[in-house]
Amino acid sequence: MLLPALSHAKEEGQKAVCFSNLHQIHLGMTMYADDNSGQIFYIRDNAASAPYLPNDGQWTKDPTSSDLLSPTDSHAYWAVGYAKYFGGVAGRRVFRDPGAKKVDEWWDDSSRPHWPHEFWLNASYGIHNYLVATSTFQGVTEPAHTKLSDFKNPQTTIFCEDSAEQRMDGGDDSLSAFSTNPNAQILTQWQGLSALYGGYHFEWEWFRHNRRSSLLWVAGHVSMVKYAGLNKSVDYRWYTGTDPLQTPP
Repeated sequence: MLLPALSHAKEEGQKAVCFSNLHQIHLGMTMYADDNSGQIFYIRDNAASAPYLPNDGQWTKDPTSSDLLSPTDSHAYWAVGYAKYFGGVAGRRVFRDPGAKKVDEWWDDSSRPHWPHEFWLNASYGIHNYLVATSTFQGVTEPAHTKLSDFKNPQTTIFCEDSAEQRMDGGDDSLSAFSTNPNAQILTQWQGLSALYGGYHFEWEWFRHNRRSSLLWVAGHVSMVKYAGLNKSVDYRWYTGTDPLQTPP
């Protein structure tokens, strides 16, 4: 009787820390926006380019360095853009979900060294590029969101979430298949990459907490969605910010 109770208590403790992390992340994001005329963090190569978010998982150039990467570095984690609101490199622990076991370590890039798991685990919350990028699906275009005031549905738009992928981009690496096919699979990219990591089932990095995924919404609340199989897709509008058809949890 004792072991199940201890396991449950451990899981509840991890979930509580995860929720606390996500609430702190939201606070850092809003502080950044307050200091930047309402803008959230994004990158633009020049005045004419589309806004985008960093697409990697590193805070520093390697495990021995304590120097924070520039947000525009090709290896930077998206949270580097908010780092000063968390005390710089020292604050990266906020972005470590205690339920995370393995995240993207870029083993599909043969030019990169295989650094220890610990180096990557402070990048265990993923963001979606459609948070800032223009999206067009089923004839509906949602313009880029570069300011908090740009979100017409902040209560139903995901800011970040439990994820092995540090920046999600579409239906093969997020909780939505971005498809009208009700049986379309999610996380197909990570089903394919599993072999590089010894057959690890990466879906559990999106559903870390008793088969539930923690979601931080732009409005600041945190909720969880339950795993219902790889053929169960959430509403892609939770990522694009358009009027949702599916009620969030």
